[in-house]
Amino acid sequence: MIDLSIALVNWNNREYLRQCLESIEAAQLPLVYDIVVSDNGSTDGSLEMLAERFPYVRVVQNGRNIGIAGGNNQCIRHSSGRHIYILNNDTLVNRDSIVAMVAFLDEHAQVGAVAGNLLNADGSLQSSFCNFPTLCEEFQLVTHIGRCRNPYFPSHNGTWPTVREVDWMSSASMVVRREAIERIGLVDEEFFIYSDETDWEYRLWQAGWKIYYLPTVTTVHYGGASFKPGGKRFTLVYRGRMLFARKHYSLAYQVVQRAMFATFAGLRLAVWVAASAIPRWRATAGDQIKANMETWRLCFHLV
Repeated sequence: MIDLSIALVNWNNREYLRQCLESIEAAQLPLVYDIVVSDNGSTDGSLEMLAERFPYVRVVQNGRNIGIAGGNNQCIRHSSGRHIYILNNDTLVNRDSIVAMVAFLDEHAQVGAVAGNLLNADGSLQSSFCNFPTLCEEFQLVTHIGRCRNPYFPSHNGTWPTVREVDWMSSASMVVRREAIERIGLVDEEFFIYSDETDWEYRLWQAGWKIYYLPTVTTVHYGGASFKPGGKRFTLVYRGRMLFARKHYSLAYQVVQRAMFATFAGLRLAVWVAASAIPRWRATAGDQIKANMETWRLCFHLV
């Protein structure tokens, strides 16, 4: 029986994917495991690299970008491990952390998912665990007050010294019990990317499963390697949050949330329109204007 199926979604991230797979090899895991890569139509030589360097990896070719949610579901469908390691391809893993997560699930039958701390490449903390969204958190997000108060926002401010139950954790590096997945279903593919794990873990919580944070577990996460810097990424973040609220929260919550998102998207739009008059800001302003217009549109048309 396979103890752990490692699920990796790839979209034109050949070098990050190679480094991630090499870190798994270097870990020399004392587990029976397999690796499934769900490729979202890469054109950067990722498939050729996998065939040449990692022929033992099962590759699912989706032919187009079906998103992180759809890609993870493909990995789950094409795997058979008792537990599924949902792992971003822009990560570096280590033996002790993976073994600890699998052991914790094996020792605690009521736990549906487990994860730890994400680290930046220099070893500094990137994020730990988070609470389910609130209107206060949404306000801190759009105003950037959250990041001013807590550099790890929206995650907990720093590491926590002990094992603890939490609301949700990033799926950049998270082990999920297959039995729990079979009970609640796969990742909701409407999310495409962002808030997909929040929704999944909220459904785990609703079904009575627990999510735990292990302070000794670490994963290096480069973060956002499939995205260029810019406003489009934030638009997708807002979209994910609106979808989550639509699915799980009251109409009143959704109205207030979207009013905040629309107001601040409008303010940012005005700033970038003004900035577009400055030659050296013109290219950046163009991207930001498009992204904020799309965010504003979503606030009224995402149903």
